[in-house]
Amino acid sequence: MKALIRVVIFCIVGLSYSVSAETLYGVKVSIGSGERSTDAYQVSLLSDFGQRLFQNRVALYWEVSYSHWSSSKGPEKQVDAINISPVFRYDFSNTEHGCVPYVSYSIGLAYLSETRVADKNLGMHFQFDNKLDVGMRFGSRERHDLAIGVRHVSNAGLDSDNDGFDVVRASYSYRF
Repeated sequence: MKALIRVVIFCIVGLSYSVSAETLYGVKVSIGSGERSTDAYQVSLLSDFGQRLFQNRVALYWEVSYSHWSSSKGPEKQVDAINISPVFRYDFSNTEHGCVPYVSYSIGLAYLSETRVADKNLGMHFQFDNKLDVGMRFGSRERHDLAIGVRHVSNAGLDSDNDGFDVVRASYSYRF
């Protein structure tokens, strides 16, 4: 229940401060499973760069997220994070087909409420947040999006403790 309250607060604050109605691209919800029996939840706001590259195949957008990790192991059982990442998405077909397969990659920054996730020591609160997803956009004007992917969080060796943390996840996005 506390995680749900945090998600609602994040959405309200994020919508009020982060983006204007003209640049808000969509919302995304992700659930997954991380190392050491950790459940992972993420809610994201997506903000469009407003341009596409390489014959309309590459889309660029921002993802601002709130994440919550819950584990039954280790000293820190609950960890919250705020993330910001530029996302690069490559569409494998044009939008004439109704279903558009894609691959996306992002590397951004995250601030974690704790420096440990389950029994893994990440060393510091600031982390790099890497995500790789494979998915399909579909429906009217490709507004719906289902994806599976992996997420890796680490400090890239900026601290002597750098266990890193991995999550396998599934996502649903809705584009406005």
